[in-house]
Amino acid sequence: METNISEETKKKLSIIRGLNFFKPFTNDEILMLLNECTWLKCNNGETIFQEGNIDNSFYVILKGSVSVRKKGAGVYNLAKIEAGECFGEMAVITGEQRSADVVTNEESYILKISANTLNRESNSVELKLVQGKFYKIFSQILANRLTSTSNRIVSPNSDRIVSTGTSKWKRS
Repeated sequence: METNISEETKKKLSIIRGLNFFKPFTNDEILMLLNECTWLKCNNGETIFQEGNIDNSFYVILKGSVSVRKKGAGVYNLAKIEAGECFGEMAVITGEQRSADVVTNEESYILKISANTLNRESNSVELKLVQGKFYKIFSQILANRLTSTSNRIVSPNSDRIVSTGTSKWKRS
């Protein structure tokens, strides 16, 4: 499949290959995804989505970083997510509205992947393998984030960064 791809596609493949998030995927699987995703260039301070929005996509940061923010009595920075990490996976899994705002901290390049790709019924073994890999990654990320949140509740005054595998959630 890789022999007849454009230079632009080769560059995109190289960028994605450099991200830990995509380590479990083969080049052919990534090339299949490239046909179904959107590349976003976002300016510093740009809102990717807001709490309450309904959207069926998740995002992988290619370059840059975002903050996850929750409104309450004020605005709380829940997490900083950096290149190679994802966000928005909860809405893909549950189909519910967004639970927080996500805003860029700097100029960022982000890959947007629709839940339709992950949830589409297919007889294709290749697509089913890709879908399984995504949901395994999501399960690991959510389990790590739950552990991190539990640790922060037990030690609420801690300013340490708790490694969660692919994300570092820091008490702000």
